[in-house]
Amino acid sequence: MKFELRAKLTFSRELEPVKADMGVLFERTKPLLMRGVPEGRETEAAKVVKWQATGKNLEIELESGRYVRAHDALLRIAKFLGAELGKKYKLGLREITADECKVFISRTNISDHAKAELRRLPYEIKIKSDGVEISFKNLAESDLRGRIIDRFLTMVEEILAREPTKTVEPKVIRHGPKRKHKFKEDPFEVAKKLGWVVEFPGRGQWIYTEPYTKLLRALEEIIIERVARPLGFEEVMFPKLIPLEVMQRMPGYLDGVPEGMYYVCPPPRDPEAFSTFKQKLRLTKRLPLRELGRVLKEPAYVLSPAQCEPFYEAFSSSRLRLENLPVKQFDRSGWTYRWEGGGVEGLVRTQEFRRIEFVFVGAPKDAVEIREKVVEKGMEILEDLELEWRLSVATPFYMREGETEIDTSDSSRVATYDLEVVLPYRGDWLEIGSYNLHKAKFAKSFKIKEVKDREVWTGCCGFGTSRWVVGFLAQHGFNPLDWPEMVRKRVHPLPTARRVVE
Repeated sequence: MKFELRAKLTFSRELEPVKADMGVLFERTKPLLMRGVPEGRETEAAKVVKWQATGKNLEIELESGRYVRAHDALLRIAKFLGAELGKKYKLGLREITADECKVFISRTNISDHAKAELRRLPYEIKIKSDGVEISFKNLAESDLRGRIIDRFLTMVEEILAREPTKTVEPKVIRHGPKRKHKFKEDPFEVAKKLGWVVEFPGRGQWIYTEPYTKLLRALEEIIIERVARPLGFEEVMFPKLIPLEVMQRMPGYLDGVPEGMYYVCPPPRDPEAFSTFKQKLRLTKRLPLRELGRVLKEPAYVLSPAQCEPFYEAFSSSRLRLENLPVKQFDRSGWTYRWEGGGVEGLVRTQEFRRIEFVFVGAPKDAVEIREKVVEKGMEILEDLELEWRLSVATPFYMREGETEIDTSDSSRVATYDLEVVLPYRGDWLEIGSYNLHKAKFAKSFKIKEVKDREVWTGCCGFGTSRWVVGFLAQHGFNPLDWPEMVRKRVHPLPTARRVVE
């Protein structure tokens, strides 16, 4: 790895009086640039190849290998010169900027997959026959101190190191009995005909009418009675408007799937800011969206895509005591939102859907046991609902680090169990529940610590109740007389969808 850096230090006054001392000062920086360099790697240390003082600006060019990197060397030089020139000449260092930092990573035989990934990265990248050249331009001091260059290079090296992701078929580890299904229609189409769902202008959104809602509530109550209460989970209500700074701490979301979220832009608390918008709307009777975009502030929130974000934030930067754990909570207080784009499909893939989210934090052995019990309870419910189901293992996107094989010999090593039900009308499976063990990943991200520095693990188990309804109707149909008794008695009498217009 080779670095070439052109940078500029801006001082409070002209540098002409100090030019005579500058050569000596740069000579004194050489030991600073060798500090921390491993023995035998001295040739990779940073060195100043050129400097020039013009007006208030000191222009510096540096080269380095991996040790010490040129941008780190610049900060060391700036600190040293700022102190020396301030002490002798009363000069203050006002600004540090990097006009350009070029980094070359030597690599041959870069795969087409890696090239495609590299071209999607935000900085200028040239892919050559013998490696990759990255160019960072106009970096401020905050960028340098914020380790932007190092983090970006880590991303590049990860892309170069990994093989293209292989498609891994779900590894099914358990399944219920195969069942006969009299009903073979698409429940979405039938629900529309019967008025159980009504179209809404928002893509991937529906109005769920009386019979659908009563069935969903019945399934929710079964899950709460059979899972939450016997396992000691207490109900809470989590916010669904999540600040971006909280979302940033959720591993794998903003830095992994930012395209899968709804962003919320708060308006200014100034009625006058909307005067032009209101005038154009009144005059044209059309929404002046460009004007609205001009008025709104930058995004500050997302609509909750995971439902469990507030749980971890509640313990963020705090110290827990293992003897007071585990904490077990569940939330069913609102919608979950995910932007599916072109992937919207009937009722099985919507932008807005219902879930019951079980969350917990505790000692590693407790977290493993809690997740296991929730999964077992989920399978028991599916059996009693007379649904055909299977349990598979997976690795969620926020835990993936290139692995394609999943070790199922020890449940503590399984990141995710997925519960699925069969959809007879199309002969494939629908995931209706995801049961996740984060280990210490989320605790570290949210800085959740234990008073004696003992390890704490977190987990979340999501029952996708919107999909439970789809799976239930796909296998049992819409006639309550064909439904299992445990559901039939909860929905009786099942209301009919009220049709205002025939």
